[in-house]
Amino acid sequence: MALWAASPALLASARAAAAGGTGQADFLKVLRRKRASLEEATSAAEGLRAAGHLSGVRGYSSAIVASSRGRKWSVAVELFEEMLERGLRPTASAFTALREACEEGGQAALAARVLAAQGAEAPASAKPAPASKRAQASPSTSQVLYSKGALCTRLREKDASPERLSEATELLRSGGHFEETLSYTTALRNCEHGHHWDLALSLLGEMRERTVEQDVVTYNVAVAACGRGQQWERSLALLETMSAVDIPPDFETYQAASLACSRNGEWEQALTFLEIAQAMRVANAESWHIGMMACASAGAWEATLEMLESAGVESPKDVSRDLMCYGVALYACMESGRWPLCLALLERMRREEVDADAVAFACAAQACRDGRNSDAANEIISEMRLKKMNTNVAEVLNEATLSVDFPEVRSPVPLGALRPMAPKEVNLYKWIRQRATPGDVASVIQVIEEFAEERSWLKIQGEQKKELLEASLRAEDRVVEFGCYVGYSSMVMAKKLRELGGGSVTTCEVDAANAYVARGVLQFAGVEGEVQVRVGCACDWVATGQLGTIDFLLLDHRGTIYHDDLHAAETSLSEKALVFADNVLYPGAPLFLNYIDVQGYKIEIHELKEFKRPDLDDWVVICRPPPLAERREMPESTPAELRRLSAEVDAISWRSQEQSVDWVAFQTRLKPIFYQWKEERGL
Repeated sequence: MALWAASPALLASARAAAAGGTGQADFLKVLRRKRASLEEATSAAEGLRAAGHLSGVRGYSSAIVASSRGRKWSVAVELFEEMLERGLRPTASAFTALREACEEGGQAALAARVLAAQGAEAPASAKPAPASKRAQASPSTSQVLYSKGALCTRLREKDASPERLSEATELLRSGGHFEETLSYTTALRNCEHGHHWDLALSLLGEMRERTVEQDVVTYNVAVAACGRGQQWERSLALLETMSAVDIPPDFETYQAASLACSRNGEWEQALTFLEIAQAMRVANAESWHIGMMACASAGAWEATLEMLESAGVESPKDVSRDLMCYGVALYACMESGRWPLCLALLERMRREEVDADAVAFACAAQACRDGRNSDAANEIISEMRLKKMNTNVAEVLNEATLSVDFPEVRSPVPLGALRPMAPKEVNLYKWIRQRATPGDVASVIQVIEEFAEERSWLKIQGEQKKELLEASLRAEDRVVEFGCYVGYSSMVMAKKLRELGGGSVTTCEVDAANAYVARGVLQFAGVEGEVQVRVGCACDWVATGQLGTIDFLLLDHRGTIYHDDLHAAETSLSEKALVFADNVLYPGAPLFLNYIDVQGYKIEIHELKEFKRPDLDDWVVICRPPPLAERREMPESTPAELRRLSAEVDAISWRSQEQSVDWVAFQTRLKPIFYQWKEERGL
């Protein structure tokens, strides 16, 4: 029985909206909006009915999740009971969202009813079955309703309760996600990020109990997890365990152990691991820098300066007294109040022709200010001004300590280190942190668009392209993106897949600095469990086989190599695969057009305006590959005119990174050739 009934006026309003073309996403947006009135939410639910969006499990479940997030528990319950009356079973995410909404709304009895209806899944407080029993179980496919990414998101939550973590790991087991080494390692990485060292050790023990193969990567992640959880002694114990199970440590093992000690102020122990790594010839520059930071962070400035002296002498071959080493030494001296040493270090950098950056100058200036040597501080500020650096010392130092931090790296990466390589993208990340709501992906997307309009243009898939991208996705799509940039499209897709009921996104970015920023943005938006960032060339990642089966391939990197990377990915494309290629006309991807034509792809060309550039036209090409048996090898030759155009596109694209170019004039020459190609093929 319904808990409420819609008024005739509301029904009329909802049907009018449905007839007027309001889409499913629009109605769901109303349901998710916390400030929407109950009347508006009711009207949106009726609009979904009138438009035929509540015809199956996915439609109902998406509406229930949206209503629950919008704190309209009564609407969610209505939809839930309607599903049961029609003999439909909600997805696990819908059950969970509804139960949590009822609990937040003080409806304990309703929450209990939902839990009872859920039936097949045990409550969070239930005692997990022994690992041996779980290994023998073959869970029903109908019970596997959570994606691995969604469950791993819980493991990354630093404030997750033991019950919530227990439920997530049990669902990973019952969903068949704990059957091989890689899945366990992924879960361990997420535990590291969430500082759940105890759960990480428990999963490591479970691997041994279930005889799932453990490798050096598994142990490295477990060592790092204990380090983040302030359990450096347990990190050392894991090293001993590796010896017992005959798994030789590698350079990452000793770096993880050294960093674990560094995080806990045990700088002497960190240096011990550095010495062991050097003796085994597995240390590198990063190992050395971790050791220096361990000393600097613990206030051991003497040891930091000794390591600076030894750089390039007693250190690994790839270490020298570079900007990184000097920067750490300056930081150590600033923290310990040794301003004369800071001035001496700056002078030595000048003699050795090591150019100081803004952070190095700021450390020295702050040390002089703290030591009441204003004259020296002012001289440093003047030098910074001459070099056109930011002279706001506090801001520079804050940026050096503000870091992006995620499981894929052993230590946080300060924004100051990324700024020289990605200045605009670093500014974007700071803008997001100041203006967006943590964990609210929609607000992060909006703030990125505002940055592009108010501060600095970004080449992202906004406006028309964003709408087309969202409309092209399907529930449970396994998305792979070539060209992550700052993570905008990845977030758009992750958000849309949530609305559709599930899916996953893996994105590849060749620029390491942009990838770091993107990971920080994705983490801030709360989608890091649904979007995995891979650093490197797309074709290299395809060759590893780690990207898995691809249902939706987004090409948004360098248009002149789209054809090469698509060819490399073809063996991974599923039977229902779609290829979504952006920037085909601007800057241009002529060889890609030739490739999909020759290979027999079914081609749709969408003529759109570039984001925030109404003076520039672009094509988004959506195409379907031929059946696997009909796919061909890479064409041996391509038309000479297309090869020449491709070279011109590359040349102007590279030039645009250094200077202003006339894109409108370039496109005026390019467009007739592309449109002639389109007309000849009847597209």
